[in-house]
Amino acid sequence: MKILPKKLFFVFSLLSTASLAFSFETGGLFTNDTKFANVEKDGGLKLDQKNGLNLWARQPFNEDGTSYFSAEGSFQTEYDASQSDSDEKFKLYADINLFKFVFQKELDSGNLILSLGRFYNSDLSETVYTQNGDGAKVEFSVSKISFSAFGAYTGLLNAKNITILDNDAPELKAKTPYTLANKYVVGGVTFALPHIFASQTVALEGFAAFGLEDTTYNRFYGTLALNGPIVSPVFYSVSTTFGFAKIEDGDTGDTENLKGNLTKISISAYPDFKSMSVSLNGVYASGAQGSLDAFTGFTSGAAANSLDEPEYSGILKGGLSATIKPISNVLVSLSGDIVFDAAAGDKQDEIKAAGFQYSLGANWQIVSDVSLGLNFGQFIGTDDYSDASTRVGGNKTELKISAAIAF
Repeated sequence: MKILPKKLFFVFSLLSTASLAFSFETGGLFTNDTKFANVEKDGGLKLDQKNGLNLWARQPFNEDGTSYFSAEGSFQTEYDASQSDSDEKFKLYADINLFKFVFQKELDSGNLILSLGRFYNSDLSETVYTQNGDGAKVEFSVSKISFSAFGAYTGLLNAKNITILDNDAPELKAKTPYTLANKYVVGGVTFALPHIFASQTVALEGFAAFGLEDTTYNRFYGTLALNGPIVSPVFYSVSTTFGFAKIEDGDTGDTENLKGNLTKISISAYPDFKSMSVSLNGVYASGAQGSLDAFTGFTSGAAANSLDEPEYSGILKGGLSATIKPISNVLVSLSGDIVFDAAAGDKQDEIKAAGFQYSLGANWQIVSDVSLGLNFGQFIGTDDYSDASTRVGGNKTELKISAAIAF
């Protein structure tokens, strides 16, 4: 009789393991991106073709799937006809895009989520830090308060898939699929008051990045963000970020403290017509205006689709974007922006018109697992900014065709 409980426990464990095994999910995605673009002033369109395979898996730990393990890996080949060196034309990429454990606990008055491993994270501005990291994140929400904190290490990421703004970028070799990124410890804390009044949300965030290889370049950011409805169905979103960089000269020991600002604003309307959306957007990344210095983020991102694809530093742009579904499985998008150089002149404090950019795209969901996309865009610079030698970059034309098959 003493053995019976052990047998029952064994049977129960076996059944529990079997039930979890049946809920194990896997899948994948084949992608093909074919792009034609000029890479030099007045140059012809050059082919850049990428073929990728993504594989993912997900294992729930409880019945409702709120606690789980998920992973995603990718392999990609690229043929870049713009490279003059034949050894650089064919490139290989491999990565572990996701590898995380998520544990969620429902509390009497809120919710607690813990994430561990490699995962994507974005700051409130969705511009300063937008990338993967290896670390941990905790999120806590209760009634009208939410709090989150995360810490991560970047030195094990693939530098071929994520670019960290650094004084000394790692060398990337075409045939080497994985190159370790610059070593930073990053962390952030976010405090939000969702729907605190009239469905408005206020959030504050602090973010810091400490270099482990180059300890002379550390960065700190503080962000205030507000969003909510103006009059339904019109909504707004505003964020302003002040970035502080401390740069030490290793030879002289002198320290330079820099302060920049990134401000973003958008007003969006969602008419009840064919899933339509219309947005008015503006972004300012400071040059040397007043007491400000040129703003610098952490993750590289193109602020304009010009030839040089400038970072969010010393740039101002504003424009309109819209999407619509003329039929249920086709999404059409259109956008246009006026771009200004906010770091023009000898003192980099002038704001000067640099050009105009537009793009037109369409995505067709042929069936649930097959999609096809088409996008055409141009950057047309002013006379001073039509040359590729300028800071913002010269004229650019790009045509991109994308296809994806899920399985």
